[in-house]
Amino acid sequence: MKMWSLVIMALLLSACSGVNTSNTSMMEQLQETYEFNSTGKAHSVNKAISFIEEVNQREPKAKFKIYYQPAASEFIDQLLVQLKNSQVSKNRYELEVASSEQKKAVLIQAQYVHIRSQECGSLAFSNKDEYRFGCSLEHNRNISLANPLKSTY
Repeated sequence: MKMWSLVIMALLLSACSGVNTSNTSMMEQLQETYEFNSTGKAHSVNKAISFIEEVNQREPKAKFKIYYQPAASEFIDQLLVQLKNSQVSKNRYELEVASSEQKKAVLIQAQYVHIRSQECGSLAFSNKDEYRFGCSLEHNRNISLANPLKSTY
């Protein structure tokens, strides 16, 4: 009798357990580039700033790398003045002298990460049975993996 009650109890417990759907998310690292030759005119600075601000508006955590030929150093000075007046933090852009293989005078690269995860929603008493446990935690973990904190030491 005890054996049958244990078998029935085990059967009931295994039948009552449900399958938990996994939290899936996809991370994409994207890069946009803008390059040009004419650096002596004021409209080229405005076009470069408009590219940076447009990407910054869409992706507030984008990082910018600006590669330039040594002949375009005056343009870079004007661009830096404009960048300091814009909403882009100075730790989000880097300047580098271009390699000899670069054909254009200035190359601006914007790099950012898209995280596509399931919508977690909010937890309430009315949806406590349907709420996927750990969804918000998984989403925040993906953000931390894509944009790790850097030490300031």
